[in-house]
Amino acid sequence: MIMKLRKNINKLFPKKDDHSRETGQSIVLIALALVGIIAFAGLAIDVGFIFARGSQLQAAVDSAALAGVVELTGGIDAGSLGQAKTKSGQFLNANGMPISVTESLNNPGYIEAHLDDLQITNYSVTATWPVETFFLKAIGFENRVSLTRSATAAIFSLADIYASRRVEDGVLATSNQGIFGPNICVDYGDPFSPLNSPWEPGSYTYQYRIYLPPDYPSNILRVELFDPDSINQATNSHVVLRSDAAINQGGLAPTANKQCGADGGSSNRKNPCLLRTDEINGSGTPVGGLTLDQVNPYWFVRIDENRGAGAAPGNGNCGSPGSYDARYNTATLYQLYYYSENPDGTVGRIDLANYTGQTGDGVRDNGDHNTDMRWVSPGTEISFGWDFDQPGVDVPVDPGSATSFEIDLTQDIPGILVDPNTGARYIWLDVTALSGATENGFEIWAGPPDYVNTVPSEVNARNRYILNNPGSHSSKGATVFAVGNLPMNSNFSNPVDIPLIYVGPELAGQSIFVSLYDSDAGAQPPIVFYFDTIAFTPDGSPNGYDENNTDWAMAFGVAGVDDPDGVAAGVRCRPGSCRTRWVSPPYNIIVPGNTSNCDYSIPNDPNCTPFYGGRLVARYIGGFSDTYGWQISITGLPYLVR
Repeated sequence: MIMKLRKNINKLFPKKDDHSRETGQSIVLIALALVGIIAFAGLAIDVGFIFARGSQLQAAVDSAALAGVVELTGGIDAGSLGQAKTKSGQFLNANGMPISVTESLNNPGYIEAHLDDLQITNYSVTATWPVETFFLKAIGFENRVSLTRSATAAIFSLADIYASRRVEDGVLATSNQGIFGPNICVDYGDPFSPLNSPWEPGSYTYQYRIYLPPDYPSNILRVELFDPDSINQATNSHVVLRSDAAINQGGLAPTANKQCGADGGSSNRKNPCLLRTDEINGSGTPVGGLTLDQVNPYWFVRIDENRGAGAAPGNGNCGSPGSYDARYNTATLYQLYYYSENPDGTVGRIDLANYTGQTGDGVRDNGDHNTDMRWVSPGTEISFGWDFDQPGVDVPVDPGSATSFEIDLTQDIPGILVDPNTGARYIWLDVTALSGATENGFEIWAGPPDYVNTVPSEVNARNRYILNNPGSHSSKGATVFAVGNLPMNSNFSNPVDIPLIYVGPELAGQSIFVSLYDSDAGAQPPIVFYFDTIAFTPDGSPNGYDENNTDWAMAFGVAGVDDPDGVAAGVRCRPGSCRTRWVSPPYNIIVPGNTSNCDYSIPNDPNCTPFYGGRLVARYIGGFSDTYGWQISITGLPYLVR
């Protein structure tokens, strides 16, 4: 009975077998697996989304850096850096970034700029984007992931300014360069070298680079400095020897007796003296129908200005001693170097040779190098001093120099940086006023040394020799450029055509910004800019050129007329009235040739003038013995560094 009852109960309530129990466990495992699969799918989706947002942010930051660096074309200061930051923010917005990304630019270190050793402007932008997740936050992850991306853009905006009108043959005539010592004021025409400069406080260095074309024909580059000291000779009476052309075509006597003061310059040794040779008349016209570059306008006696106030070597104030005092003389350092490319792609500076110009004060030196009014190449085997060129002594480089100012291009510059597009190489030269208050007039020339046994070193003898023997002293394509800023001393009171920079055809339609500092002491408006490859005819009209025979030119400072870049008359100081001031805003020279914007219905539309490249030239009346400065920058093409 009991057994029967058990059987009936088992029939009504059968026991689950092992397979049934496993089926229940699988459902639980599948449920758990689905949660994991969904989590991984969510992770993949969110990671992909974050990656896409990161790429979007990087592209936006890249464009922000490229846009912002253009605002630093004129230099890096608080104002330009603020403009760059604003432009970067605008480009972040234009690329679809939310306001939080733009606001992140305010974080410390997110906007940075600096000028590297090669004078390239580097501009870095960093931005952060808090990106929301979708699936990950469902399983406990943060709601947002902060993405941070950076980019650095660069632009070379400082223009290579021709250091001289006669950079090819080295003749000294209508101008020379000049810098003041650190212990004087900025009022005399040097805006940077004085220690109390409002634009560049502290020590300042003018930089030059010497261009070596790929077809430079010599293995030697000889770098010469004219009058690197700040010593003035005392003699005022001189016999002037005239050039052959002035004698033969101008009818002048071969020689003339001249006196500093009566015949040019000052008889006071503290001041410059350039004697008139009479090879040009009072209006600046050369005799005998010759051109300005065929005659010798001046006989150079002194080009330095002995200045200083307070106890020597000066206290930073404006002033001048009553008579020549060598204790105020400026010691100037000239440093030659180059840049080499390291195996890791970085660039390093390699020093070549230094020379410190003498002062002749008996304390810093006694002036025994005898470099006054001479072209010298310090440390070279033949600096000057041949039978036809006496007196002369060796001019040594400073102790520790690796080489001389005569560089063996096959041995002295291993690994030099070569422009991959042009094959050009550059030797660099820094010029720094170390001490004193005097203006140190100087000049720079570079080229092969194949003339050293024939061409004199004394400036007047050299000028005459080169004029009488054209081609006897050629740089063979080597060109000395000032980088961005050129300190200039004008020696001419009539219009002079000054080549400033070379402009390639790729810059058609772009802006070139030109400013002058301390244009006074005989300078006169207008200042006219033109290209030497486009028809230009000067005349005596108020704008300085013949409009009917000129295809393109821009005249600034014409009385009562708005400047051609749209700046209203009277906003800028005009040449001759800019004492201790920069021309501001800088002249905006729009390079012609952007033919896509040409409107032939507009007479003389500059966009209709084809432009195939050429030198930008300034026709300028600088005044006699006026020190001033050029500053030129270009709206170049920016590029990403990283």
